[in-house]
Amino acid sequence: MNVKNLFIFAISFVFSSAVFAKNHQVKLLTMADGGQSMMMSPGFIKIDKGDTITFIPSDATHNAESIALPNNATAFNSAMGTEVTITFSAEGVYLYKCTPHFALGMLGVIQVGAPNNLEQVKNKWQQIKSGVVMNQERVEQYLAQVK
Repeated sequence: MNVKNLFIFAISFVFSSAVFAKNHQVKLLTMADGGQSMMMSPGFIKIDKGDTITFIPSDATHNAESIALPNNATAFNSAMGTEVTITFSAEGVYLYKCTPHFALGMLGVIQVGAPNNLEQVKNKWQQIKSGVVMNQERVEQYLAQVK
C-alpha cells in the first residue's frame, strides 16, 4: 500500500466513527405524560461510545449536571434552561441530576457501552440518596436497567 492510500485509509478510519455516532435526546421535564413530575425522559438510556445526547430543558429551571461518571470521563454541568449536546467518549455509567430539583428525584442514568463502573455509581447513589426526598425508587429502577 503506498503512502497516499495509507493516508486515505487512516483519514477514513478516523472519521468513520463520527459517521456512525448517533444523537439521542433527553428531555428535562417539569411535567411528563402520565402526570409524573420533575423527571428526565428517558430516565435511563443506553448509548454507544462516541454518541451524543442533547439535553432539552422544558423550561428555564432545569439543567443537567453529572454526579458520578467513569474515571476517564469529563464532568458536565449545563447552564439553566439551555439546550446542550454532550459527546460521551468514555465507557461506563453516568448518574446525573437537575441541580435545583435533585431533592425531588430529578436524576437520570446513562450507560455508555460496558458498565465498568456500575458499583462505584451505585455506591455514590447510596451516599447521596438521603438528599432525595421524593422518587428515590425511580433512580433505583434506572440503575436496575444497567446490564
